[in-house]
Amino acid sequence: MNDTEKRSLDDLANGEKSETNGALDSLNAGTNNLDQLKKPKIDLERVRARADQSIDLGVTTEYTVIPIRNPRPDEFFMCMADEKYSMDAHILSLKTENEWYMIDPDILPEIQLESQLRVRTLYVCVVLSTNFAPFVTCIPQADEMGKINPWHESGHRTMEEAKQWWVRRQADKANSGYVITKAMNAKLPDPKWPTMTLSEIIDRAFDKFYINDFKHPVLQRLRGEMMS
Repeated sequence: MNDTEKRSLDDLANGEKSETNGALDSLNAGTNNLDQLKKPKIDLERVRARADQSIDLGVTTEYTVIPIRNPRPDEFFMCMADEKYSMDAHILSLKTENEWYMIDPDILPEIQLESQLRVRTLYVCVVLSTNFAPFVTCIPQADEMGKINPWHESGHRTMEEAKQWWVRRQADKANSGYVITKAMNAKLPDPKWPTMTLSEIIDRAFDKFYINDFKHPVLQRLRGEMMS
């Protein structure tokens, strides 16, 4: 066999080998593409929600309305234990309207005989809910003789318990007090307290319920100078 014929056979062998390698490459590429098509875009283990996950969005919640009210019998709530978030103030209670008004000290001498005016302790509480909505509740202190209504005494005790536990308060009319239910489930979330100061909370809650003028419509109504 001469050199020319040998080169031709070598070229033919190399060509067949090249075609074979090309076919294998194409087959492998096809298999890889098929694997890519079969692989899910979303990894379920990455996106699965877990109980221990929490997302810090770097935002704070500001409440435009903070109600003044009593705890409802069907809700669990907690009371802020920090003494900076509790205070005593002169509060005028209108039971019919279910309203509480804070009285400025300058007009106290003119309305001190009003039977619905009492020194009350203001407590800041939050509800066990998705947004931990805050509210302010007012409970009367003992009178000048040191006597206190059993309902009010029971109310103060409830708040002390609510500083440690999620509690639910229900009326016990037979014993003139409240029965409380403590939520003992360890899976319940910790409360998310307002980031506002007590001054900001009180200012927001009593925005329309602050009386610093003897001619305020509420006082005029109580004196019989205008109709309800």
